[in-house]
Amino acid sequence: MRPLTLLLTIFFSISLLFASNVCAADLKLNYSLFFGYMKTLYKLNYTHVTTAFYLTDKKTKQPCRIKNAVIVVDDSRQQINFDKIGRLRPLLSQKFYQAGAMIEVSLLKPRLNKECDLNVTLMAKESELNNLSYGKMKMISTELEGLLRKNAGMIGKYFLPPFEGLIIEPAQVLTKTKMSQLDKRITIDKKGNLLISNKTLKALDQTKLLHVSVTKIMPWIKVS
Repeated sequence: MRPLTLLLTIFFSISLLFASNVCAADLKLNYSLFFGYMKTLYKLNYTHVTTAFYLTDKKTKQPCRIKNAVIVVDDSRQQINFDKIGRLRPLLSQKFYQAGAMIEVSLLKPRLNKECDLNVTLMAKESELNNLSYGKMKMISTELEGLLRKNAGMIGKYFLPPFEGLIIEPAQVLTKTKMSQLDKRITIDKKGNLLISNKTLKALDQTKLLHVSVTKIMPWIKVS
């Protein structure tokens, strides 16, 4: 079971630096850091959400742009998928986990990003972001809460803060016209993200679409 403090740090969307060795442009991360979260998601067999891994600069909080990423097992090196903007996309592999594999990352700007944090983010799958109905968002919210509680473990889930609903990141800054078209129960935070509570999701017409282009949907967790 992962330490509760570690889980709370991750799910509050606070950057967490895992043990790593940085040499020149190389960031070395233990594959086991990724494996536990991927295995949990696999067991739940959720269809709407995923666990994403991002590298961000510890000081600036900007993405650590990736040049290349490989998984290393003994003398074997295998390419893994990644997004240049800082997201790692390793595959779930019991074999790599048991062999004590490491993930080595080369950065595009190693002199600028001298220290990178690994952020674990629960979010809706990219394939779910088109033609968003309130019914689909309700299912996304249910799965995000289930994944959050499963990662926290049998004891940790009782100490999690309230799961309010969804944080929705628009693809573009909303115009006044777009904002006026939103349901009045949907609020907007200081960053321009939409906040939709589970209570609101339940009350809205499940077939109605959210006519806003979206880049990301994440859990809305109330932090005191």
